Amino acid sequence: MKLKSELLSSVLKILLGVLVGVAFVDCASSVVYALSYEAFTDYVYGIYGIVEIVSTILYYIVIIIYLIWIYLVHKDLNALFPSFARSPGQALVCMLIPVYNLYGIPSIYRRIGRCYLEETKGAKKEGRWLCSLAAPLLLFMLTSNGLNNVVNRAEVLSESLFVILSLATLILYMIFLVICIQVSRGLRTAGLEISFSPSPDTVAEGFEAHSNGQPAVTEQL
Repeated sequence: MKLKSELLSSVLKILLGVLVGVAFVDCASSVVYALSYEAFTDYVYGIYGIVEIVSTILYYIVIIIYLIWIYLVHKDLNALFPSFARSPGQALVCMLIPVYNLYGIPSIYRRIGRCYLEETKGAKKEGRWLCSLAAPLLLFMLTSNGLNNVVNRAEVLSESLFVILSLATLILYMIFLVICIQVSRGLRTAGLEISFSPSPDTVAEGFEAHSNGQPAVTEQL
């Protein structure tokens, strides 16, 4: 079965990988800033400015692609698993509505993980990953949002706060990257399972043909 989200999954994994790399550089720069302001201004400040620009542009690109991806993922889930309860539109609502999305976003991946665990044979590992990452995802979303608010309101930026915010952002991006990898792997596995498993109609036809080819019990007796 051809997955609608397959191409975008590959693109998103690349972009998230780049975003993680940029966030790592940002985190390393914040550590230098905390240890030595002079070293930061002499050796890091120029690179840090470029990193911030690239990070901001890439962040908004990833958000747009991520929303399209999650929509297509749910189209694939609905096609593969007719009993899957959440539609693509409902998934976007979970992503976009402020405050509610603090529940909605982790619930998306927890529900996909349970689906892999209950409905597939080969994607159970991915299902366990997704279920286990739902709580850390919520934790680092809250941490990152809270620290961003504190930083934006602070008149003087604390070195330790700068480092913690950069580290929390890095971990959050890494979690999203791992989630993207596990969702796409699980979908690919589920698609292969369904493609190579016989449909109920095929099984029924085969059973009927087999039955017609055997003499009746009464005739044998």
